[in-house]
Amino acid sequence: MTEWSFWDYVDERGVNVIDHWLMDKREVPVKTRAKITRLLLQLAGTPLWTRPLASNLDDCDGIVEIRILRMNVQYRLLGFRGPTDRQFTLLVPARERGGEFFPKAAPKIAETRMRIVLKDRSRVCEHIFR
Repeated sequence: MTEWSFWDYVDERGVNVIDHWLMDKREVPVKTRAKITRLLLQLAGTPLWTRPLASNLDDCDGIVEIRILRMNVQYRLLGFRGPTDRQFTLLVPARERGGEFFPKAAPKIAETRMRIVLKDRSRVCEHIFR
């Protein structure tokens, strides 16, 4: 049974930023993309998400980070629960090193994109599992 559906943020040019990032082999190697897909499918069937797989971001109300570790690289997908029930929207891809996000502004970008999605639901599309 699927508990959650995943959606991706679409920027003002119509680009699915999550899919664009995932398909860039320089950013996300193929085996890492497979691990991210497995984790998202696992979370889709899990009613309550807990650490180490996901956690709420401090100082970013409503933003959740999905955490993926592969080959000593900490990948992060920042998103929020919504805009509808049982929907999770992926907003920003990032990496984390030493408690710092790269890009550094990733949490603030996620907050801005969340506000955009809450005002305009056409700015999301269903996540494609590849």
